[in-house]
Formats: sequence, C-alpha cells, structure tokens
Amino acid sequence: MSLVVISDWLADTGAEQRVADLLPAVTQAALAEPGVLSFRVVRSLRDRSAFVVFAEYEDEQALAAHRESAAYQQLVLSRITPHLIDRQAEAYAVV
Repeated sequence: MSLVVISDWLADTGAEQRVADLLPAVTQAALAEPGVLSFRVVRSLRDRSAFVVFAEYEDEQALAAHRESAAYQQLVLSRITPHLIDRQAEAYAVV
C-alpha cells in the first residue's frame, strides 16, 4: 500500500525565491530515488511564500529512505529548512 505525504512550507520573508529556486533540484532528486512514485511541488498564487509538496512512496521504507538520502539532507534540511518559518507534514495511506 502506497503512502502519500503532503507537506506545507512557508518561506521566511525575503527567502521565497531562494526556496523556489531549489525546488526543481529537490523534485529531480526525489523522482530518481527507488520507491518514490510521484513528487510534485506547487506554489500559492495568492501567497508566494507558501509551498505544498505532494509525494507518494511505495511504502514507509521508501519514505524513510527518501528522508535519509543525501539530496534530502543537503537540499531540504541544510538549504531550504533554515529559510522556512513553518513546515508541516501529514502522511496518508491510499485507500
């Protein structure tokens, strides 16, 4: 059974474009990982600091492997997260 994770990110004032500029690399790296079924990031048209990440993984092990990947550690944790003022994630099982 696959697992969907929906993450809401809110970039700090002045860092919106810096975050946006890194997202294609995050998407490309995630889609190259085994067990990642889909990965898409959208940006609000109303609030340009708001991003939503939609990711689907084969299972919990694929999600764990994604979070342990070098790309996630280097891009998301080291380069994006410091520029976020809020970051929420919720996991869902496909029914």
